[in-house]
Amino acid sequence: MLYIQESIRIEAPIEVAWAWMSDLERLMQVNEFHVAVRFETDQRRGKGTRVLIDHSFFGSSPEARGARVTHWEEGAGIGWVETDLKEPRSAFPHSSQYRLKALPDGATLVSDELRGSLNLPFLGKVADRLLRDMFASRIVRRECAYLKEHIEEFAAGWKAGRQAA
Repeated sequence: MLYIQESIRIEAPIEVAWAWMSDLERLMQVNEFHVAVRFETDQRRGKGTRVLIDHSFFGSSPEARGARVTHWEEGAGIGWVETDLKEPRSAFPHSSQYRLKALPDGATLVSDELRGSLNLPFLGKVADRLLRDMFASRIVRRECAYLKEHIEEFAAGWKAGRQAA
């Protein structure tokens, strides 16, 4: 089992960070391999929301994986589990968790967590460590940088809109 957690300071109030992140379609596409998101029902928010996420690994043809929101704490956090539709116990079943914490001066700390396993019987923990060290840690760091850039840009527009009103 691999576990990665990265945190980043966002120069935006927690309410604004939440407004950006609570759009699941947008949040689920922070991962560079998630090229499209389709909701399975009309539910677009909250625990129990079911989504198909199209993955493209290094330019491969998109492949759908199922995701289900398992954690929704209004204004504070979102999490989901994601599995392969054909082989849910293999092909790296994992969970993503995002948490928000208000900081002084109107900033927000965003934490991005990834847990999962390749579930390879012959390499087990070694494969998970290699995945974490060589690949997954970089992806989570890039997700944090993406969140910072896009939420701060969103916050600038939010502030300008409020001043104009």
